[in-house]
Amino acid sequence: MLRVRPLIHTSDIYGSARFLQALGLHPAKDPAPGGSIAVFDAGSGRVALRSCAPGSVEEGRTALAFDVADVREFARRTTEAGTAVELSEEDHGPAARVTSPDGMSLLTGAGPRETGAPPSALAVLALWYTPDVDAAAGVLKDMGAKPRTSSDAGTSHHFRAKNGGVVATHVGEVVATELAFEYDGDVRDLVPALTAGGFEPVVIDASCGLSLRVGAPWGADVRVDEWRQDVHGPAAH
Repeated sequence: MLRVRPLIHTSDIYGSARFLQALGLHPAKDPAPGGSIAVFDAGSGRVALRSCAPGSVEEGRTALAFDVADVREFARRTTEAGTAVELSEEDHGPAARVTSPDGMSLLTGAGPRETGAPPSALAVLALWYTPDVDAAAGVLKDMGAKPRTSSDAGTSHHFRAKNGGVVATHVGEVVATELAFEYDGDVRDLVPALTAGGFEPVVIDASCGLSLRVGAPWGADVRVDEWRQDVHGPAAH
């Protein structure tokens, strides 16, 4: 089991939760909501919020994280596939950390196989920028992610997680992670709820279809791309 679950550090966990709900995510049934962390379900994949102090070095940072059914079994399989894993004991239980060749840290923790979330056209899309997309792709394969599409130039690779969510590696000079989404429909459908929530979405006509941009309370611009089978399908692995 593997599910994409980016972790957002924010000093405004209430406002960030309200933003995700306006976008169409739903509070997770488990783990139970707490004061310092909250988890939200999209139709595919999850997003976790972790409270941090205003102005701290973590403020606004997005960490690439995943849910697995059994942390130790995940560590065993990933190590056997060729990528080293470090086990640790966190506040919420056992965790496994993978450090990629570019220095990116990927954290996995235990999560449910089925979230019980209502159907939704939204899918979590974690963007991984790196100077070495091939090495990043190798790490994701060893972790159990399945190749979905690749660019002709080899500058980006998309992977799907069996239990929800997508990770896309893109060439970038600086190693970084961003939260984005895919939407299986017209992204303009998301505008009314975001606007009613006090946010200011903008829809642009991108090369592969319509794309929505909206500022999040943690200081990032979040993008939502339309999922188009005619664009992504022929390039699929």
